[in-house]
Amino acid sequence: MADSSASPTTPQNEEHALFFVRVWAEAVLREVARVRDTRRRAAVNDRNYERMEDWSPTEEDLDRDFREQWAQEHTLVWAAFQLEQWRARLHKERGIEPDPEHPLLRTMRNALEHLVDAQFVDERAESPAPTGKEGSALRQLKGLDIALGGEASFGHIDPAQVEAAALNVVRSIERDLEQEAIDRYVALLDEDGAADV
Repeated sequence: MADSSASPTTPQNEEHALFFVRVWAEAVLREVARVRDTRRRAAVNDRNYERMEDWSPTEEDLDRDFREQWAQEHTLVWAAFQLEQWRARLHKERGIEPDPEHPLLRTMRNALEHLVDAQFVDERAESPAPTGKEGSALRQLKGLDIALGGEASFGHIDPAQVEAAALNVVRSIERDLEQEAIDRYVALLDEDGAADV
């Protein structure tokens, strides 16, 4: 049920919410593809580097792969969080209960946003304070992996789960847009019929 104390819903609010859901769903799908490609390339480069042949990548190549993957995985988390926020807004505009939030997404996004305040211990970012608001997301996560590897981004979120959720949103929006086109067509027919009377 929509919150009656919030600003009133309007067709424009719903239209903009739908627009931003589509923007962020498409962004998530692009970022998932980029993360996958970068992970594959980095894995191949790592294997080739270990062989130490003339054509093997250099340490600089591996460092560049790492930086690119790190930034893309961060961007994926950000885009997924935006998608979740805009989908909740769209549900609010339609007067329906929003889907539950992904249990880690907000915390991951907050930890990444405030990473600049972290204390770094080996390959992990940890909260700068044992209590209080500062570093609370890092405390909730019990730290954030700086090193990349494995199936989970930063040791916490599986990009495949983010991709599956985004695909479901995109499918639901495509259905909405198809129904919207049908509704417009029916409205045009109704207007033409009324004008003929």
